[in-house]
Amino acid sequence: MKWINQKIGRQLMFAFYMVFIALSVTSAIVYTYTERKIDQTNATFDDLRERRTNANSLANEWTLVQSNVKSYVLFGTPEMLDTIKANEREINRLTTWFEKYAIYEQGKEYARATRTLHNDYFGTALPLLTEYVAGKKDGSIDETFMDPKTLAALSSGDDLFNANGTLKGSNSRLTTDADAAGIDTLLANYLTLIQDKETEAKTSLLGEMRTAQFIWLSNLAVLILILLLLVRPFISRVTKQVNTLSRDSALLAGGEDIHAIPLPKRHDELHTLTTSFNQMAASIADNKVHMLAKNEELQAQQEELVAQQEELQAQQEELEEALEITLRSEQHLKYRNELTETLASRETLTAYPEIIEKLVSITHSEIGALLFLDQHDVRSTIEYGMTEDMVGQLVKDDQSLFHRARVLKRPVHSSKQVAHDSPLPYPYYMYEVAVPILDPNEEQIIACVYLVRYRDAFTPEQMGDILSFSHQLSLSLMRMGIYEKMMHEKNKTGQLLNSIREAVVYIEHESDELLVNDPLMKLFPEVQTEYQDESNLSSFRQAMSALSAIMDEPEPFEQYIEQIVEQTLPKDSLVVSIRSQSAFIQIYAEKIQINQIWVGTMLVLRDVTKETEADRMKEEFVSTVSHELRTPLSSIFGFTELMLNREIDPMKQRKYLTTIHSETGRLTTLVNDFLDVQRMESSEQRYQMATFDLVQLASELIDFHDASHTTHQLSFEAIGPIMIDADAEKIKQLLNNLLSNAIKYSPDGGDITIQIQNQDGFAEIVIRDQGIGIPQEAMSKLFDKFYRVDNSETRKIGGTGLGLSICKEIVKHHNGTIDVESEVGFGSTFTIRFPIAVISTILTYED
Repeated sequence: MKWINQKIGRQLMFAFYMVFIALSVTSAIVYTYTERKIDQTNATFDDLRERRTNANSLANEWTLVQSNVKSYVLFGTPEMLDTIKANEREINRLTTWFEKYAIYEQGKEYARATRTLHNDYFGTALPLLTEYVAGKKDGSIDETFMDPKTLAALSSGDDLFNANGTLKGSNSRLTTDADAAGIDTLLANYLTLIQDKETEAKTSLLGEMRTAQFIWLSNLAVLILILLLLVRPFISRVTKQVNTLSRDSALLAGGEDIHAIPLPKRHDELHTLTTSFNQMAASIADNKVHMLAKNEELQAQQEELVAQQEELQAQQEELEEALEITLRSEQHLKYRNELTETLASRETLTAYPEIIEKLVSITHSEIGALLFLDQHDVRSTIEYGMTEDMVGQLVKDDQSLFHRARVLKRPVHSSKQVAHDSPLPYPYYMYEVAVPILDPNEEQIIACVYLVRYRDAFTPEQMGDILSFSHQLSLSLMRMGIYEKMMHEKNKTGQLLNSIREAVVYIEHESDELLVNDPLMKLFPEVQTEYQDESNLSSFRQAMSALSAIMDEPEPFEQYIEQIVEQTLPKDSLVVSIRSQSAFIQIYAEKIQINQIWVGTMLVLRDVTKETEADRMKEEFVSTVSHELRTPLSSIFGFTELMLNREIDPMKQRKYLTTIHSETGRLTTLVNDFLDVQRMESSEQRYQMATFDLVQLASELIDFHDASHTTHQLSFEAIGPIMIDADAEKIKQLLNNLLSNAIKYSPDGGDITIQIQNQDGFAEIVIRDQGIGIPQEAMSKLFDKFYRVDNSETRKIGGTGLGLSICKEIVKHHNGTIDVESEVGFGSTFTIRFPIAVISTILTYED
């Protein structure tokens, strides 16, 4: 305590630590005690809640299973039996839980009763009821109400019933309501026990909380005791001593004499401060006489200091003026550097507003302008502080300083008094200067600098700055002109490349510069215009590598490109396929020479997919026509030759003529299909539009096909009439083609269904067959001309590949849609939709 009493801080911290330790210890005790009790109570509540929830769930499951068993006995549905089994599993799980975790005697008794009821109910009674329901289903039991004798006669009835239908003693208790009530009583007792345990836990928790409150109040009492015994005496002693020192300090400051203050008992800072204060008071009393003597000496020294201060102030003003000059010079140099940098780095007129602004600042002008000339006319102006009227007057007035500078081709300046209607409210002088900027090569004026000052004339130094910057501006304008020409040529070259419809790649051999046009990027989006990867390949090689990656056979293309890189121009063009033959590209190269020097190569890539597809279709057309014409012509030729060279009985002769007539009709149909395709492609097909009943037209066609084919069963479903605006003959051709395809591509026979209905204002026709089906990969080309699915099944069936193409054109002309769904081996479904005519609505209302 002696060490603590030596410092006020130690005494204060000692009191603080005592309070803090007491508060911390008691708070920790209360917090730990409360938390432990709360955790114990929460665990008890969670356990009781789980037991009550499982007990209620088990009772609910028994209620559900009894209701479900009654429903099963009444209706005998398998789904209800599955539900009963699910109830049994849940009851078994909850009963097992009670058997495993029951800690109270009521819970154990409830678990034993439930387990006994479960085993008897689901082991004996439910199998008997299941057998009874099965007997009623198969007809062996036909009674209206359940008879105990019938149950006793079943194979499972021996466990529950005697031969006369009465319940056996040991198991009869399981099926009575009284036994269920007994289990409910056990459940109620168990739930009452749980509730009592919860009430007991709540009461215990409240008691513990009151104990914690008592401990906390005791903590507050201890804290107040410490404050009264330690802190309050300490604060009172310190305050009393400080008040005494403050009072005597005020008296001492007022010049009064004071007595020595008593020293405190403890040797702390207050003891030291009181001792020092007493010494200071004694020293002040001793020095008071000396201070009066020196007062006059100090007053004299003050007068001398005032004189020195005035001299220092004059020197400070001189330094500030020199500093201002230095700052102006620094700002002037800064503007000069910025202006020089701007002139050296800018390449367009967008930078010149900044230039004229800086030039006005450097020369301390009020307003200014840069006028750009194109031969004899002012091309554009950039002004600073000038209005459009002022610039217009400067350009148009023949007596202006600008025109004098243009005529003399040298700097000119002037001064004049401005009238009272000027922007200022009093007359003033305006000093102008105009400096022409000449093209060093042609001695032509390309621009002019115009500046105006209102305060005084331009100094020689400022005129030198203006002339210096005029020379720099001349060089900048020349460089800007060269840059504009270069950009113009570059833009022109780019537009020329982009105007070429073919994809173009140009490689500059010396600089390895790569140019491509827009058609190339559209045709080959894989090619990038900039490459930033870490490979050592050139831009051209990287672009060609990207193209090679999409080639179906990249080797010929890579060899072709290698010749260009080695500057060996390939003589022939190259045709390659890309993206799994989705497109075909023709490639050829041209040499670009300047002054008989090979400077670059132009690589042209043409999309020849349409030409290649046209050649393919031409070959398919010739092959198809040759095949389709050869068969009927061979039959006609053969039978006519027989009839001309041999004597044939009338029956065979009629048969041959019938065959010749049939093959002639086949040729006529083939030629008509070719003509229809030709007319559709040339837009010469004519349609005779009329309003008619689609159902009636389709019915007649279906009757004809049904009578002509005995191996197929045609079924027609429609609710009519359904009126449409269309060409009846073309609709017949459409339906004939689709029905013929359905029959032709169902070689093994089968059902063909035709449905027509009004679907949301559209006449919907659905034709469904059970034929060979269409592969998914053929769906995208199914309606193309001359296209036929290439597989073993379709090769056996003839055709030109024009039928579906004609169908699509007919549907398209009638503003309809045609869709197909198919699966190989399971048939196809074609759906056609036409707009219903307005008259169909009227007829419907009249009916």
